[in-house]
Amino acid sequence: MDSINTRAAAIEQTDTTTWFRASTNDIDRHGTIVEPRGIDTANYSANPVFMWGHDAYGSGGGPPDLENVLGRVIDYRKDDSAFDIEVEWAEHDRAVMARDLVRAGFLSAVSVGFIPDPDSMTTRSIEGSEVPVYNRTELVEVSLVPVPSNPNAIALARSIRLPIFSKHASPHNSADAEAFRDATRSLLVCESVRRSIR
Repeated sequence: MDSINTRAAAIEQTDTTTWFRASTNDIDRHGTIVEPRGIDTANYSANPVFMWGHDAYGSGGGPPDLENVLGRVIDYRKDDSAFDIEVEWAEHDRAVMARDLVRAGFLSAVSVGFIPDPDSMTTRSIEGSEVPVYNRTELVEVSLVPVPSNPNAIALARSIRLPIFSKHASPHNSADAEAFRDATRSLLVCESVRRSIR
């Protein structure tokens, strides 16, 4: 099973639920693309757990900690560019703390755990590189995590006024770092325009 972290943009919320942008069709830091329309939720819908840190299977040889079940996914939306989920939060202490940290902007990244369909994998030529594309995947679990992987999904979170980390380019020279720098520069321009409109 692969885990791809993406920035969670809390795009709508009620007292007991929050919508997240769980995945996009952008290149992630693993150098791959997960096509949102190809995310199969049929099996997941029978047990739609929303976990903390991918602890759906336990660690150290033991069973998963039940307090790591933060809630359940009660709805989803997907199109060509994004896969969004609505999470109903559990009421135990860890889930309430996680919900409050998300709403305050301290935690905002989710990660989808999936099994790729190897027969549907293709590549896409992007800026001279062949990027692996997962066209069909089976969703296994979704987790709240502290570190995102999809750099372009981070830009979506600006609508909830999360802090801008840096206006300076990273010294790293990989293709993913360049894509991240370009996305960050574009984000900063958009943020500047948004602030000037206020």
